[in-house]
Order: sequence, then C-alpha cells, then structure tokens
Amino acid sequence: MTHLNPAAWSDANDPYDVCVGLGYHCETTYQLRRITGNESAHFFDWLDLDFDAVIETITEDFAHVLRPGRVEPFSDGLCALDRGSDIRFFHDFAPGEGRLLTQDDIDRQLDGVRAKFMALAERWRALAASSAHVLYVHHDAFDECAARDLARLRHTIATAHPGQRFSLLWLRRTPPADAADLAPGIAWGTVAEAAGRWEGDDAQWDEVFSAVPMAPRRTDAARSAATHPMTEETPA
Repeated sequence: MTHLNPAAWSDANDPYDVCVGLGYHCETTYQLRRITGNESAHFFDWLDLDFDAVIETITEDFAHVLRPGRVEPFSDGLCALDRGSDIRFFHDFAPGEGRLLTQDDIDRQLDGVRAKFMALAERWRALAASSAHVLYVHHDAFDECAARDLARLRHTIATAHPGQRFSLLWLRRTPPADAADLAPGIAWGTVAEAAGRWEGDDAQWDEVFSAVPMAPRRTDAARSAATHPMTEETPA
C-alpha cells in the first residue's frame, strides 16, 4: 500500500518547479527522472550515501567532497569511497584493466570527476538562489530516519540557503511511527521495495507523485526514460 500525507504541500497555485533527490541511492534518481521527464543532473544523483552524509555535505557547502588523498577503492573495488564526505561513487570512476577499481584508477580520474561535481555544486547553489519552488526528496530506503532527522535536514537547507522556497518529501518502505511530529514543510510517503529491481516499483512511485502538485513540464524536458548513470559523463 502506498500512502502519502499531503499536509505539507503548498496549494495548487504554487506547484513545484523542480524535484531534487537527496539519496539514498540510484532508485531515487531513476524514479524522479522517469516521473518528471527532467534529466538535468543534480549533485546527489546516482550516489550512494546515508542521511548524515547528505546533512554534512550541504552544511559544508560541498567543500569536503573528493579532496585529493581522501578517495579510495571500497567494497572490494566495486566503488570508490570518499573518506572526506562518506559518499560512495559506483558510477563515476571506471576501472582500467579488469573489473575492479584500483587506487591508480581513482587517482588518474579524480580531477575530472571532481570538476564534474564542483559544477553540480554550483548548479545546486544557483537553483537554491533562484525563484524556483523545489521539492527535495529523501528516500529513506532502510527506514532509518525519524521525524526529528527530517526536521534537521530542513533546517540545514534553510540555513544554507535563506529564502529558498522548498519542501521535503520523506519516502520510506513503511509508515513512520512519529509522522504526527513532522514539522511544517515536510511530507511523507511509502514506496515498497521491488525485489530484484534496483529501479524500484514504478507503480508505487507513480501513486505517490500523483498527489504532488507539479508545474507543467517544459516540452524540451519531457523524456520517457531516465538516463543511465554510466552515460552521464558531464552535467546535463
């Protein structure tokens, strides 16, 4: 069952212009692009990171991401771990010979990957400074957060970008026990896990977003499929 609490939504006269994912992993990026048709890249797209890493990255204005000497192979070479930000990069560093990342692979590609994410950080700042009404979506894929955590996230964004018009959508696998404690500007919904499908359950995500007031899509942004992370070499 999918449930959405719409109490935090603005009215239909103030719909959201942009949806921006805040982790936990690739399911969020895939679904937001599929649903909105907007494939413009955002900083946290296709990354694997826990809630605290999102908070710290925004608080530090992206300053500790991908610093030289802090990125290393992780999970037996399946991804790169940035020790400075605790972000896991599964798609931005390509292995050389063989199928697993080495330190040499990471060091050789670090400047290019860092340049990409610094451009995405600047895009984040520009969006936050604009008049756009933004819906930030955090997918709590393992039901680890509580209402107080989402309040902390909202405070973090509001402090970093005073005056930005935004709301938060907290998506979980099961309903939160403390939903009544959610602060204004935070809504929640549930999307069940799709066994064996990293993209998630399309129908459940569609049901949640059927209740979200979105501004009409621009024609040039309406695409039917989400871009795969390995084809996204530069911010689009």
